[in-house]
Formats: sequence, structure tokens, C-alpha cells
Amino acid sequence: MTVTLVTGTSTGIGAATALHLAREGHTVYASMRRPDVSGDVLRGAAEDERLNLEVIKLDVDDSASVASAVGSVIENSGRIDVLVNNAGVLKLTSVEEVSLEEAKAVFETNVFGALRMMQAVLPGMRERESGTIVNISSVAGLLVSAGHGIYAATKYALEALSEAVAIETRRLGIRVIVIEPGFISTPILDKGIAVEVGEGPYAPHLRRMQVLYKNARGGADPPSAVAEVIADALDDPTPRFRYVAGKDAATVLSGRARMTDEEWIDMGREMTDEEYFAESGRRFASDGGAETE
Repeated sequence: MTVTLVTGTSTGIGAATALHLAREGHTVYASMRRPDVSGDVLRGAAEDERLNLEVIKLDVDDSASVASAVGSVIENSGRIDVLVNNAGVLKLTSVEEVSLEEAKAVFETNVFGALRMMQAVLPGMRERESGTIVNISSVAGLLVSAGHGIYAATKYALEALSEAVAIETRRLGIRVIVIEPGFISTPILDKGIAVEVGEGPYAPHLRRMQVLYKNARGGADPPSAVAEVIADALDDPTPRFRYVAGKDAATVLSGRARMTDEEWIDMGREMTDEEYFAESGRRFASDGGAETE
């Protein structure tokens, strides 16, 4: 029986992944910062469906919390076969206007949180010469839009860490998987929509990004779509390093691949919203121009 630890399971992709893998027969430890506040849905599903799923406390920003949670899982189940690094936060802002404290907080969770988790499980995986680490990145880990600089920077960093760990552990029997969702219907969309745009010099960029978030909310794939990709990746008979998830992700990445760096950067030139979305629609024709999650 596969022992799986998933981070950030209070809502969205994490919750869907914990449930999906438990339904597939994994022993799942669904971790979150406040299980007393946010764990009832998963606990209820586990009880109703008789799933081998336990909700545990874990804050990826806290080294002591990570050590305690990982130690508890190993004590209870003997090992961790799969780690799904899902915990993450969004920051929609310009690079100039973000405070260093805010930027550090996003990096703390999205990058250092994932790093803490990998460092915590790797010794056991090395000893057994077996294990899989799944890092939830984003299409924003391969392209960056105005307003997404800080968020995308964390995902670029996560992609780099993932690739390094994959190479470093290749001979040790450990596999690393990167999942790159596009727009997914999670609370992160509402957080992006709720950002105060204001009237500053970067307001046009932030306003356009908000429009993309609003448009995505109506048609984005559910979190279960990502959970299914994760499960398929774990069982893939021809394993790959990267997997995209969500109906817009492949279109976004292929649209960006058709553009030069200069053409992509030129999307930030002076133009009206109508001109911007018309050009974006042409660049990403098959999905009407959605750019990134």
C-alpha cells in the first residue's frame, strides 16, 4: 500500500488530490496548517467512504512543524512513498510595488516550504532507494506575465529545484514529477480577482490579469482534473518529468512557444485593453487568450 503525504489540503488541488489518491487505495496523510478549522470535509469523506485518509497538522513555513509531521507519518506507517508538494500562495502585483516582506512570504511557502518538505523525506527515500516527489508548479513556472512576477518567480525556482533533485537522485531510485496546471477553479482565482488594482503606473497590467482570472472562473477545470493528472503520472508506464493539467495549459504553453522573447515582452507596450485582448486572442487562438494560472 502506497503511503502518500500531501501538503496544502484544506481546499482546491490539495484536497482533491488527497481524496482521489485515497480512493485509489493510497494511505493518505492530508496535511494543512489548521486541521481543526479546515479538516472537516476530508475527515467526513474519509469516514463516509471508509478511506485510509488521515488529516494532520503541518505548516510548510515552519521547520519544526515539517519535522514533526514527517516524523509522525513515518512512525505510524513506516515510510513515505509519495510526497505531493501542493501548498502554495498567490501574489498578484507589480515587481516595483510589492514589499520585500510580501515577496519573502510568497517565496517562504512556494519555494522554501517545498524545499523543507523534500529535505525531510529524501533521507528515507534514499535509504529505501525508492520514492516519488510530486511538485505542483504552474504554467507560470514556464512563462511570466505582467503582475505575476513574484508568483512566477517562485514557480520558476520550484521548477529549477525539481530538476536538480531529479538529476541528483536519478541513480538512487527516486523519481521527481512536476505538474503544471493552467487555470483551475480553486480559491486562488477569487484571491486574484479580489486584488485592489488602484490607479498606479501598472494598473493596466493588473486590470487585464484580473479580467483573465474572472473569465477563467466560469470555465476553469475543477481541482479533480489536476488530481487525475497526478494519479496518472504516478502510474505512467513511460514516466516523464513534466505534466500539464487543465484544458488551457497546453494551449498557453504552445502559444508562448510560437512567440519570440521580444514578441512576448512587446505585449506590455502601450495599447488599449481592447487591443491587448484582441492580440492575446490571436496569440492563443484556441482558448481565447487565457495566459497563465
